[in-house]
Amino acid sequence: MGTVKVFLSFIKYVPQGYMNWKRKCTVGWSIGNILLDFTGGTLSIGQMFIESINTGDWSNFGNFSKVGLGLLSIIFDLMFMFQHYILYRGNKPPEEIQEQDENAEFKDTVKQVDGEEYHQL
Repeated sequence: MGTVKVFLSFIKYVPQGYMNWKRKCTVGWSIGNILLDFTGGTLSIGQMFIESINTGDWSNFGNFSKVGLGLLSIIFDLMFMFQHYILYRGNKPPEEIQEQDENAEFKDTVKQVDGEEYHQL
């Protein structure tokens, strides 16, 4: 069951990373959820590390599901944070850029005569 959970988490992350890369933008999704997910993954791995130190038993890291989910979350979340805060910081989505270009063309056709605006079609 744990392997399925790790696989589904992988399936959850890959499309978002791909879409961010394809659009060269991270607008439209919440970085807050990524930060919370990163915190959860870090605390999960940290808990296993502290328990192993206290008990002297490192078998906790043999639990593929818990280690896999924690590391998968941390790795993908670091990638998303890098995309959001560094790589694509301030980039606009392609739709917004295209929309601005269309508006710019429309503004060029506005003429003023005697203080009134007329749109040339």
